[in-house]
Amino acid sequence: MSVSNRLLTLKLKYAQLNTLIRDELSRPLPDSIRLFNLKLKRLRLKEKIYSMA
Repeated sequence: MSVSNRLLTLKLKYAQLNTLIRDELSRPLPDSIRLFNLKLKRLRLKEKIYSMA
């Protein structure tokens, strides 16, 4: 897998995590532990993306 394909894959996963976070926040009682884990995953992906770019 080339670097550009890997970067594109990471960006797509990042967008999916954003959607999951937004969906969780729109619930009447968001699960704070789930939000924490999703945001942590998003942060780790962001760090990978910036290290590759």
